Amino acid sequence: MFASSNYPPDQQAADRFVAEMRHGTLIACPPEGYPQVSILPFVRTDDVIELHCVQADPTFDAVRANPHVTFFVSDYLAWSPHHWVDERDAGRATLHFRAVAFECDAERISTDPEDVAGALQRLLRSYEPGATYEPVRVGEFYGARLRRLATMRLRIVRSHIKFKTGPAGTAETKQKVADHLRESGRAGDVRAAEVIEASLQDRPRP
Repeated sequence: MFASSNYPPDQQAADRFVAEMRHGTLIACPPEGYPQVSILPFVRTDDVIELHCVQADPTFDAVRANPHVTFFVSDYLAWSPHHWVDERDAGRATLHFRAVAFECDAERISTDPEDVAGALQRLLRSYEPGATYEPVRVGEFYGARLRRLATMRLRIVRSHIKFKTGPAGTAETKQKVADHLRESGRAGDVRAAEVIEASLQDRPRP
């Protein structure tokens, strides 16, 4: 992602965002061929991201061939037309989104059903705390499915943050776009306005 000075990274906001998200995109590049991608649930603990996937997924093959991967956590918010900011300047049309790209080294790649069961248990504790279900373990109930899956841990090397919440410019300009989003009637625009307004509350005062 291009690191624009108009959208300086906020590590605390990025950490809160990633903790709230329930999916990310694993991008892996085999030594030859095209990059492979998969949308996956995840658990992040400090500098480790834990995933599971189907063994037959070509992205898993790419990870085994080249463990240097990117895990991309993103949230598309909305699009705003140029005239909400400037009637004359067409370049003021833009997308609004939040995104964190983690450059990682894949470690502890495993197809062992016991390892997969452990990863799924941790995922369920994170996504469904307090839920009731058949305990995830190798046996008759889950065994066949566990043998089809794989797990991996990604060690975070560095991250790139870009929160394009509102257009470049003043807080007043961003609020103007948020107001238009609330009035637009398009699906998701009210949520986008709420995210933009929340970012203004977190914005450091001069």
